[in-house]
Amino acid sequence: MKSIITKKEQEKKTQRNQIMIGIILIGLMLLSTAGYALSGGGDGSGGTSTTQKIDYNGISFVKNSEIWQFEKNGNVFTTRFNPQETQEIKVLSYLKLEDYNSKPLYFVGSNDEAIYELNRGLNDKVLRVQKACLSEKDCKDNFPVKDCNENIIIIQEPQNESENIYRTNNCVFIVANSTEQVKYSDALLFKILGI
Repeated sequence: MKSIITKKEQEKKTQRNQIMIGIILIGLMLLSTAGYALSGGGDGSGGTSTTQKIDYNGISFVKNSEIWQFEKNGNVFTTRFNPQETQEIKVLSYLKLEDYNSKPLYFVGSNDEAIYELNRGLNDKVLRVQKACLSEKDCKDNFPVKDCNENIIIIQEPQNESENIYRTNNCVFIVANSTEQVKYSDALLFKILGI
């Protein structure tokens, strides 16, 4: 039988877990950087350096292999693209992190890479993340049916419309070709984080 814990105890436990995850992520970043340096990368000994660094709006973005890492408000984030690579993407709505804090977030779409990109950026900010459907007739899986009264991010291919990101009520639509949907997801994440 599971013991009953108070809301305050649960909040303390959640906060402790978030701090531990942050420390682990920072440790992994430091260890991966040290390991890269020790393996001869970037030391001028003829090894090919794949590390890149850019500054954007006062935030340092460091790329190791295929992933960009940056810190914002004490949180470490990873993305496949940096803000310079997503500047041309139109986000036709004002969005902020507070819109998602401690609320459930639902995803509609079949591009798991794009969903994962947003999920890893927002997962510890939202109450929970889950796939959903917008209508019962279009729902092939046992996902819950949700409407735009909930926080939903819909990732879809263009249907007689241009590629963009827009919002209707609490639904955010990422409209992009499947090959660009991860890039558009990063553009949305940068917008939500205020970068």
